[in-house]
Amino acid sequence: MRQMMQQSMEGYGLSDMTIGTVTSAKPLKVKIREGMADIPQEALRLTAAVIEKKIPILEHEHITAGFRHDHELPDLSHSHSGEEGDTGPALEGELRTGTALDPDAYTSDRRLLKKEIICYEDGKPLPVKDGYIILNRALETGDKVLMLRVMRGQQFIILSRVFEKEA
Repeated sequence: MRQMMQQSMEGYGLSDMTIGTVTSAKPLKVKIREGMADIPQEALRLTAAVIEKKIPILEHEHITAGFRHDHELPDLSHSHSGEEGDTGPALEGELRTGTALDPDAYTSDRRLLKKEIICYEDGKPLPVKDGYIILNRALETGDKVLMLRVMRGQQFIILSRVFEKEA
């Protein structure tokens, strides 16, 4: 009786693993083998391993507005005295030094530069897009995925992307 039940369960194909290929990212479709129709998005369930995760690349800088510095020296007078008499006064009035740190805003150096931050997956740099490091990219056309067939083939759970090592 037990053997009959086991054969019956195997016949139903309640669950098994398979590898598929993403044929479309939006809407998501996966093909298991040639000659078989693509599995539509409605029959696919995604795990956290195949959902896009990204973090922003932060740049850090300080901007200080109105950074000006100068000196005003009032009541200046300069003359010389000698045996022959006194010279006339020079530098009469006031003197204003040149402005230093003239820009309206002073920008500090950036501490984290986008080009200096690189994260790797499977030995390859992770992509940077629109100011984000893509830690786990969304599924793309051509990706190989490990899937678990459930509900007699009515649903498929995509467990992860599959990487094939180059020889």
